[in-house]
Amino acid sequence: MTDPSPPPDQPPVAEIGTVRWFDATKRIGVIARADGTTIFIPPKGLDAAQAALTPGQFVSFVPGSDKRGVYASAVRVTDAIPPDEDASIELSKLLNEHTPHATGQIRRIVRHLGPAAAQATATEAIQLEAAGGMLLPDGSRRRTLGGVFFAIVRARLSPEEQALIFPLFSTRKPKAPGAAPAGQDAAPAPALPAVTWADRLILIADLKAASGKATTVKMTLIGRPARVSEQAQFTLLTLVYAGPLPALPKGIPVPTTVPSTTYSVYIGKKQWKQVAEALTNPEDVLIVEGIPVADAASATISIFATKTTTKLLQQASRPPKPPEA
Repeated sequence: MTDPSPPPDQPPVAEIGTVRWFDATKRIGVIARADGTTIFIPPKGLDAAQAALTPGQFVSFVPGSDKRGVYASAVRVTDAIPPDEDASIELSKLLNEHTPHATGQIRRIVRHLGPAAAQATATEAIQLEAAGGMLLPDGSRRRTLGGVFFAIVRARLSPEEQALIFPLFSTRKPKAPGAAPAGQDAAPAPALPAVTWADRLILIADLKAASGKATTVKMTLIGRPARVSEQAQFTLLTLVYAGPLPALPKGIPVPTTVPSTTYSVYIGKKQWKQVAEALTNPEDVLIVEGIPVADAASATISIFATKTTTKLLQQASRPPKPPEA
């Protein structure tokens, strides 16, 4: 006769992960697991024989839980190869990166992000490469596929994480002989590399994962229409903008060639009546403030006018200057 009682709970199975960070004073830290998640190391989590940990070390641990949540226990350094090692090798082949320096970076990325997140980033790099790729910061040439992958990863890491995964980019040059001691006229930290117009795709893709919500959008168009289509309740016209761009704050990435953008402007009947006669003057130009909305079907940006005037009408409405004393 079989025992109808349920079997006892199975003990938790030990896992292998990578130390992400560790505070030797507080004896707390975080381990990156093979599935890309992390698990906390409390002070009681270290094995009795393990005095401290260093970021990047392989460790074995046993998941536990209490009222505060899941934590790692029996944490100690191990020589076992974690499951993400195979993922690092496959990712190096996919990205065609085989130098020791590049494979070392890929291995650290997989340990830090987890195999699944690293693979997803590689897929994103492949898609970006197929769409035209990414230039180097100086614009001299396109990045390699591996270079695109590394650029995406760097753009999403904190400075501390970048120093852990890309130590070559965070090491400072040794001081020249006779340099001032630390704290006395220290040289400023090296500037971050400039962001190119192609790099915007990485930044935007990352931000779109958690975009904010715009509550008010307004645009001002200044130009002169070539033709208009007057309907019963509104007038429709189109304006094309192709640059040149005005002077922008230093450091903002701009395209080498400004693409043409066509705007379809919808102006109410009453507003159009106020400006139609003024526009018969070839020296005058239209000024429209309105709400922009993308219109994919017409390949234009629709502008729904909220305020319409012209340059000369605007000048005429200004109060005259008081006479000088």
